[in-house]
Amino acid sequence: MVKFLVQRPIAVLMAFTACFIVGMVTYFTLPVSLLPDIAIPEITVQISAQNTSARELENTVVKPLRQQLIQVARLKDMDSEAHDGAGLIRLNFDFGTNTDLAFIEVNEKIDAAMNYLPKDTDRPKVVKASATDIPVFYLSLTLKNDSAYGQTDERAFLDLCEFAESVIKRRIEQLTEVAMVDITGLVERQLQIVPDENKLAVLGLSIQDVESALAQNNVEPGSMTVRDGYYEYNIKFSTLLRTEEDVKNILINKNGRIIRLEEFCRIGIVPVREKGVSMSNGKRAVTLAIIKQADENMDDMKQAIGGTMNYFQSVYPDIEFSVSRNQTELLDYTISNLQQNLSLGFLFICIVAVLFLGDVKSPFIIGLSMVVSIVICFLFFYLFKMSLNIISLSGLILALGMMIDSSIIVTENISQYRERGYSLKRACITGTSEVVTPMLSSSLTTIAVFVPLIFMSGIAGAIFYDQAFSVTVGLMVSYFTGIMLLPVLYMLVYRTGLRKSWFSRIRINNPIKDHTLDRFYDAGIDFIFAHKTASVLFCIVSVPLCVFMFYFIGKERMPEIDQNELIARVEWNENIHVDENRRRVDNLFELFKTETIEQTAAVGQQDYLLNREQALSSSEAELYFKTKNPSEIVPLQEKVYRTLKAEYPLAVISFSPPETVFEKLFVTGEADVVAELYSRNKEKVPTADELRNLEAEFATRTGYAPTGIAFENQLNIRINKEKLLLYNVSYDELYRILKTAFKENSIATLHSYQQYLPISIVGEEQTVNSILQETLVPTRADQYGVEYLPLRELVSVAPAEDLKAITAGRNGEYVPFRFYEVKEAEPLMEQVKEVVDTTGDWDTAFSGSFFSNRKMLDELVVILFISILLMYFILAAQFESFVQPLVVLLEIPIDVAFALVLLWICGHTLNLMSAIGLIVTCGIIINDSILKLDAINELRKTGMPLLEAIHEAGRRRLRPIIMTSLTTIFAMVPLLFSFDMGSELQKPLSIAMIGAMFIGTLVSLFIIPLIYWFIYRDKKA
Repeated sequence: MVKFLVQRPIAVLMAFTACFIVGMVTYFTLPVSLLPDIAIPEITVQISAQNTSARELENTVVKPLRQQLIQVARLKDMDSEAHDGAGLIRLNFDFGTNTDLAFIEVNEKIDAAMNYLPKDTDRPKVVKASATDIPVFYLSLTLKNDSAYGQTDERAFLDLCEFAESVIKRRIEQLTEVAMVDITGLVERQLQIVPDENKLAVLGLSIQDVESALAQNNVEPGSMTVRDGYYEYNIKFSTLLRTEEDVKNILINKNGRIIRLEEFCRIGIVPVREKGVSMSNGKRAVTLAIIKQADENMDDMKQAIGGTMNYFQSVYPDIEFSVSRNQTELLDYTISNLQQNLSLGFLFICIVAVLFLGDVKSPFIIGLSMVVSIVICFLFFYLFKMSLNIISLSGLILALGMMIDSSIIVTENISQYRERGYSLKRACITGTSEVVTPMLSSSLTTIAVFVPLIFMSGIAGAIFYDQAFSVTVGLMVSYFTGIMLLPVLYMLVYRTGLRKSWFSRIRINNPIKDHTLDRFYDAGIDFIFAHKTASVLFCIVSVPLCVFMFYFIGKERMPEIDQNELIARVEWNENIHVDENRRRVDNLFELFKTETIEQTAAVGQQDYLLNREQALSSSEAELYFKTKNPSEIVPLQEKVYRTLKAEYPLAVISFSPPETVFEKLFVTGEADVVAELYSRNKEKVPTADELRNLEAEFATRTGYAPTGIAFENQLNIRINKEKLLLYNVSYDELYRILKTAFKENSIATLHSYQQYLPISIVGEEQTVNSILQETLVPTRADQYGVEYLPLRELVSVAPAEDLKAITAGRNGEYVPFRFYEVKEAEPLMEQVKEVVDTTGDWDTAFSGSFFSNRKMLDELVVILFISILLMYFILAAQFESFVQPLVVLLEIPIDVAFALVLLWICGHTLNLMSAIGLIVTCGIIINDSILKLDAINELRKTGMPLLEAIHEAGRRRLRPIIMTSLTTIFAMVPLLFSFDMGSELQKPLSIAMIGAMFIGTLVSLFIIPLIYWFIYRDKKA
């Protein structure tokens, strides 16, 4: 085949040129994303039940739903939270579950459960998790004239709200790249009716009379069709309330007297009592979450929105537009850095080739074939619908060092035949044909290392499919380029006039000459053989060192990513309203304004439609900080925590990274250990004091303070039903008066032209004590007329305290204590269980990232074992021996031990990335030992003595071994000096590979020959 190709160089060049051009075209059409498009196996059920307590919601709605949903197929885990008025059930499925089918099944189970729920329960909303639902960025609109951390111009802000909703939101949603715009921070309006209590009493009217009048005047019976001669008309009957004047002009007939509603009520359109606000850099804001179309390119979206924002900024100079949590910047920075790392790695490899080969023509041929190989890889990306993301690009960087090995082997083999006097064409044919089979075997051996990664469970296994694909495609494309294109290029470069040009006359004064390398090798091998005992002891000690380091080094699922963004979620754990919540947030932001470059906050309830998580309450806030450098985040987090705890000791504070695709897939903010306490006595409600005492005991005993449990203060109003009967008071009327007094009596809707406004009957602004003392309740009309009683005579009020959220899982309701940054999880769990067992009131279970990390590491051990087993079978087939593969594989524990030591020294952990680096390097580094042993076996077959064969084989394979090791190491070096997400993710992998490659090269050159000598010293070839 090689002879056929070399004899038709133009055809080969044209074929590869065509592939190169197509590859270049497809490169510019490839989708660019942060991570591969992976279906997140999670479904959320959102429950809404106004005016329902958390306990009632848990018992009547959430618990029956859990009992139904636990039957859903392939359900991995389930947990729920019930708050006052809202509940949330999260369903986690085994990876690979068809979430579309699971979504249908969940809806079917909910439909079946509706028969067992209270009749007035709204059907729960089911939301399927999707990475595309995560906003690409948040756009905050503020008023330029507003002062930071000060008051807001209410009138101007109302105009801004209307403008943002009717103009900005719609204009952005018109862009083809945008799926939708989710909006929060708007000030809603309502039509408010404030009855005059004195006039009501004089007129003999009640709240029920007002409600009845509104209901009678706000009816739409429908329409009918009538005929009139030749014509037909559609007649509509409508008495809907459409304007403020319609409500004012409602007439009430009381004892023969007709009265307008406005005569005894104050009526007007006012802002709804706020349940939440959005803040940006100290100013009140309207915040828009921009969500990208799933199949659109991020770069196109960025340009389209950038142009739209520039237009708005020029037309509306009074509005400030600020962007936060911008994932387009993260994507651009990460992808460009990885592309730069790919280029730098390629450059370093070329420099190594020039230094070792001594001229520029051979490295030029190698470099050109490598460029062609990489570009052709993009064609396969397009054909297999792969995207350019941080995993696939990192796979190409990983493959780069291995890809060049094929080109180096072919080029050097052709050069050796030319030195023997072969003609150029014959040298190209013979030199390439000789290495076709060994190169294929070497490539397949390396690819085989990636096969066990398929068995990784969960998202981790799926996400690294891209990396395995990149490496496999890179190796196979470079293999075929090496045996088909490279000999043709070699022949053309050395045959054409290029040899007479200045380029061909360049010679490098190689500082690493063959005789220099030989002296280095001879000195090393002589030293090892002179200290046989110490060398063997070194090998023996490496095995327990490897085991020790495996258990000693820190372990986590994924490496920590340095970020300059931080999310703090604060539950003030006090019954405060939104205004007080905002005041506290403003004070905190003002303290840290010099230490951050961006601050935004979601204070209280938000209006996002796609919010899958539990909604914030009025006493909660989610704070976002951005700093100049990632190193400033940890000190900032500590300062924020200390400041809040000093000022508000009851506050419950938790920190997490900002929501990105990476965070959504790997849940990096999960607690290390969660102690789940299940009450043994189902009738007794645990008191707040009991739980606080447990929390304090945990902190004292373990040294780790768990994240506090949030409580809420309540006022339990108990109605004296005996007095209701005694004084002939209607229960319904009493309930209406209470709702009106506390401004919760929404009874109708105003149907204006383009929007519907709620109509509420409210009382004057008063304290709870004033309402109880001053509010009068009418009795039912009888022969003595209507009398009025003080509200305080009919109700009693008692303070109470209860859990703010009721948490439950597959095994029922429990109280969670979450522990973060735990170094030793098992002693902590033992101490927690001892504390709990002393009470006798609880059963304890544990969950958290500690268990998922341990499961992942167990899988990696199995994968490493399978990889070694595969390599043993391949080597046994190649050497036709059962012993020699063991000699080669002996270096794996040595390499792994010192790679783990290097990881520990550099401050990294054993995680998915570093473990994959170790597994992959084990597959690469043994190729050096294979080359060495193969050469020794061949020389011994010719009759050469064992020791002489070891020395001679070492000299022959020295340069290829060192070159291939250096090229792999230099391909990884650029990742060590970049700080984007992609490089941070791959840094543990790079360090593990560099450490294993460095020590592995020395072991292959010096230790493996010594072990071989020990085995075969008394045997003949």
